[in-house]
Amino acid sequence: MAGNKRVAVGAKNGKGDEVQVHHQESDSPIVYSNELEKLHSFRPDLVDWVVKMTTEEAIERRKQTSRTNKFIFVERVLGQLFAGAIGLCGILGGGYVALHGQPTAGAIIASATIGTLAVAYLKKN
Repeated sequence: MAGNKRVAVGAKNGKGDEVQVHHQESDSPIVYSNELEKLHSFRPDLVDWVVKMTTEEAIERRKQTSRTNKFIFVERVLGQLFAGAIGLCGILGGGYVALHGQPTAGAIIASATIGTLAVAYLKKN
């Protein structure tokens, strides 16, 4: 997403005079029409080039966004699978220890595994 930053400042004096200043900054690949008009006034040949470069940049941003979204999806799916594997191993390990003579230790192992996964999920880490 492109970020926009807008600043507006105003001041009044006791006589009723007022001054306002507006400033807008954007990292968007969109070129505003008044800027193209100013460019056309002294270099008409560059307007087509700017539009072409803006179009190419937009295409490249879409490719990068699509690629990034795929990596995020794979990361989240793998995270869920590994969390499930960790939870399953903790429960099975706790059950194994409990069945072999240490029920307290088995309960602690299984509870700690589930508790750690629950805290990680709730804190989104």
